[in-house]
Amino acid sequence: MHDKKLRGLTAVELMVVLAILAILVSLATPAWQSFMARQKRDVLASQLTAHLALARSMAISRGRSVALSTLGDGWHSGWRVHLEMQRNGKWDFGEPVLANHTGDTQARMVGNGPLRRYVIFGSDGRPVQSNGSFLAGSIQICTPSNPEVIALVMSASGRIRQELRQSNCL
Repeated sequence: MHDKKLRGLTAVELMVVLAILAILVSLATPAWQSFMARQKRDVLASQLTAHLALARSMAISRGRSVALSTLGDGWHSGWRVHLEMQRNGKWDFGEPVLANHTGDTQARMVGNGPLRRYVIFGSDGRPVQSNGSFLAGSIQICTPSNPEVIALVMSASGRIRQELRQSNCL
């Protein structure tokens, strides 16, 4: 027979371990929140980029204007990809919807000029304003707890590139 004593943790040892865990969790929480904010921003930028590419390719393949328009007061409210029959930059009853995206009100997504509310791609894939003139600009995407902004910059040909900018969230 072995004469070893089996021994568990004492209450003091358990409290020390719990205190150390609490300190580690409190140190990790801000980094985790920042990571999640960056992820949210990156996902929204990718989703909007994909829908812009979809609208452009659908305009070229169908030989008609296709638009992305906001569902509310800005891109953060969500957007809709649709055939653009009225050339007014918004979805009108009867215009076929090609895709929808629900927004994220915890993020900020702001376009400049006409890009605040819509993007129209003509039948050749070039972005145009509702009056038919040239359209270019950017949409900035950020989350309030993150100092970096992703700008989706649209060229005259309709191609989108992403730029990471050090800026305050709009």
